[in-house]
Amino acid sequence: MVDIPPFHSSVIIIMTVGFFLATLLGVLTQKAKLSPIPGYLIAGYLIGPYSPGFVADVHIAEQLAEIGVILMMFNVGLHINIRELWNVKRVAIPGAIFQILVSGTLGAFLIKFLGGSTESGIIFGIAISVASTMILVKLLTDHKLLNTEKGHISIGWLIVEDIITVLFLILIPVLALMQSSGEVMITETAKSIALALFYFTLLVSFMMTIGRKYVEWVLNFIIKTKSRELLTLAVLALTFQIAIGSAYFFGMSIALGAFIAGVVIGQMPNQEEIGKNGEGIKDIFVIIFFLAIGMLFSPTALLNNKALFLGTLGIVLLVKPLAAFIMVYFLKYPLKTAVLVAIGLAQIGEFSFIVAEEANRMKLLPDEGYDIIVATALISIALNPLLFRWYDNWCKKT
Repeated sequence: MVDIPPFHSSVIIIMTVGFFLATLLGVLTQKAKLSPIPGYLIAGYLIGPYSPGFVADVHIAEQLAEIGVILMMFNVGLHINIRELWNVKRVAIPGAIFQILVSGTLGAFLIKFLGGSTESGIIFGIAISVASTMILVKLLTDHKLLNTEKGHISIGWLIVEDIITVLFLILIPVLALMQSSGEVMITETAKSIALALFYFTLLVSFMMTIGRKYVEWVLNFIIKTKSRELLTLAVLALTFQIAIGSAYFFGMSIALGAFIAGVVIGQMPNQEEIGKNGEGIKDIFVIIFFLAIGMLFSPTALLNNKALFLGTLGIVLLVKPLAAFIMVYFLKYPLKTAVLVAIGLAQIGEFSFIVAEEANRMKLLPDEGYDIIVATALISIALNPLLFRWYDNWCKKT
């Protein structure tokens, strides 16, 4: 007989049980014509500490989720399309800013009204203001709307949201400093913000000059080998080097460093080939990311915080879409365009989790706030395809 080593605390058991449940529930949600993401989140919950039965190691899952964050942020940076944004800047830039201000402010006031800190409120407000690009692109593609004016406005809008959220990640350490001091000191806060922005500017300047030349040299050297696997490996190595280097030398978050790596590599002439090569690996770690998020979800938080949960659902499903609709319609776009942009924003996803993860790491967001964000994402992502189906039927009748 061969002795089988215990796997109860290893990464193998998370992948074995987690991937099996994620596949099963992902297929079921796909069959229901929904996004598979709620399936991944529920799979994570089922192997987490807050569900009965088998419990996987949360700490290992969190470390795997960090890899997922790096690859997800890299992918966002890689596919930031400034040209597409520029074509719809008249509506996307003011619209996204207005919508984030409205829903973010309401989210912050909700947390403050229910006894939370100002810093937690700001984090929570931003987290529930940002829709999922991943979900929206899939739905627009499925409904043959991606290459229409309506689709371009929706994607341009989310690009602005993504950029604002990335910039906000710079300020999370400043908010942590404010909370730890226990009081708001305007001079000290201004200095901290200025310092964070200075280091960010320094990082961007470095990466767009010396860093870009280094990345270009490495990729050109690897491309000459004509090996796809070496190209994928090189891209991963560069992404992690830039992400870790950004944190170690410039004091930025790893997520922000990964985003900048994506932006830099996205400027290379062969960025499409690079993106396709790493797609499979990215998808695996994105699934692990959602599994880890689900593992940390506690349903009892919803029962203990009904007012916060219902208020958050109201902001995401009603206030966000209404703010977007008003802005698009005010700028004299057709009614159907305003409605499509509105329903496309009636959800939250991966960026909300990334903001919550960063805040959680710095003890800025209470556990119940994290749980509310996960529950709201589950419901809003599940409802969004139904809204798109209603939109199709409405368009056919009018």
